[in-house]
Amino acid sequence: MQIKPLFPTPLVTANLGRDSRMLESLREIILAREGGDPGGIQHSNDGGWQSQDDFIAWTGAPGGALIDGVTDMINRLTLIVEGGKLEKRPLPWRANAWANVNRRGNGNMPHYHPGAVWSAVVYVDDGGINGGQSLGGCLELSDPRGALPIMYAPTVKVDAPGFLSAGLAERIWPQTGLIVIFPSWLLHSVAPYQGDGIRISVAINFAL
Repeated sequence: MQIKPLFPTPLVTANLGRDSRMLESLREIILAREGGDPGGIQHSNDGGWQSQDDFIAWTGAPGGALIDGVTDMINRLTLIVEGGKLEKRPLPWRANAWANVNRRGNGNMPHYHPGAVWSAVVYVDDGGINGGQSLGGCLELSDPRGALPIMYAPTVKVDAPGFLSAGLAERIWPQTGLIVIFPSWLLHSVAPYQGDGIRISVAINFAL
């Protein structure tokens, strides 16, 4: 038998490492911004602090370097299909980004990022999670088919890699320096963080 997964949903990860000087600088800049605007804004965030989506304007060289690096990854992931031909070229992306600061009990409700092609999250500080599960705060990526795959016989699964989470969600546990990229139409949320540190991330949307 041959098994071919149809209609795959890409999930891309990379890692800047825990000792990135750029991330250290961004942590200081983001916390200073939070201190000057303690109310922030409310979108999908359930508690916590979220900046306006003008991250690029107030983070200077460190923010610019982060956006440039992720933009390079986005270009490597993207093809143009015109007239039956595939073409690889940099696209005129319009990136907007914002910072998220979560402390104990803070998370994000399920949401999409409409008006964009790709979305990314960069973990500036994992708040001590470091890929483990004990402190919560994971990124949950929901099956775009919803609950349909488990409505009839939820305990019956396809015996092939990648199918055990059908109808459920895949979880990504934050690590400082981790970059996660996914299609903007993918429903996602953040489970409440239960640590005593500060969980800091940067979210980025890429539109044309």
